[in-house]
Amino acid sequence: MNKICPRCGKVYSYSAGSCPNECKSKARKEANRVYDRCQRDNSSFYNSREWKRLRESCKNVYSGLCVWSLYKYKRVVKGTTAHHIVPLSQDRSKGMELSNLVYLSDGAHREVHRLYDIDQKETIEQLKQFIVAWMSEHGMGGTN
Repeated sequence: MNKICPRCGKVYSYSAGSCPNECKSKARKEANRVYDRCQRDNSSFYNSREWKRLRESCKNVYSGLCVWSLYKYKRVVKGTTAHHIVPLSQDRSKGMELSNLVYLSDGAHREVHRLYDIDQKETIEQLKQFIVAWMSEHGMGGTN
């Protein structure tokens, strides 16, 4: 049995799962870029040179891995997002602190934000525990 990708028209088998051209992933990335550039709150902050440098530092601290997936689910997943543990909307002064950032995958980032709506304090504590575990396992001591 075959499927047709609604984005590129390529025919592929159901067993392949998704389009071999990775159209769904490409469409999500483009939508994220448009959102970041045009719609996101604090877009000037997120488009600043300083933020981009800090985001890259966060990625380097965590070796490009999603800390949430690693410690919560014991899965190695590539990270994509530097997440503010204490959101900018709550404390903008922590926005440029590396110690207030953790590297997450897109899926983990969405999950963390859903959990923030349920119990933000508990979710932040869990993130901090994961960070401490990462730092101690990688000889960084303390928190980032």
